[in-house]
Amino acid sequence: MRQLNNEQTVGRNWVSKFIHRHLGIKIKRGRRQEASRFNAFTPQAVHWYFDIREKEYGWIKPENTVNADEGGIMSGFGLDSLVVGSADPKRKALLKGPQSRNWTSFIEAITADGRALTPGIIFKGKELQKQWFLKEFGRIADWHYITSPNGWTDNHIAIEWLERMDMEAMQRMHGWPRAF
Repeated sequence: MRQLNNEQTVGRNWVSKFIHRHLGIKIKRGRRQEASRFNAFTPQAVHWYFDIREKEYGWIKPENTVNADEGGIMSGFGLDSLVVGSADPKRKALLKGPQSRNWTSFIEAITADGRALTPGIIFKGKELQKQWFLKEFGRIADWHYITSPNGWTDNHIAIEWLERMDMEAMQRMHGWPRAF
């Protein structure tokens, strides 16, 4: 309005009335995500991965295919906020933020036939401490635990975990080609 030299301002209820008039948008909670991760996840990166995977490894049997994923638990991060976005429930609202965070990562994998492989847990720190692993955690004692300066996965950690998973997979797959 100011660009049109109009000194009027929008009313107090303008946003809610605008949303009510446009069924394709609604208010939803936006999750905070670090800017570097937000900027790196693009449709081009996803398409590139699947193009390479099909071209290079499409001949591997589905039962010898392992799907691995990395996730994590964040502490010390800012609050989520309400934002205006698409009414489509599949479209999430992400908020870019400059905040730093403490992050504990996990790497998990499952085979195409439904078997879960041993997960990897990456803590922020220089070395593991025994007091982190209480008696209550006995059932997860065989998980692969490691530390990194920021709690994130890096190439070294991923390769170490993959080597351990590859040994598990080889025992089950009897030498057939496999894909992680």
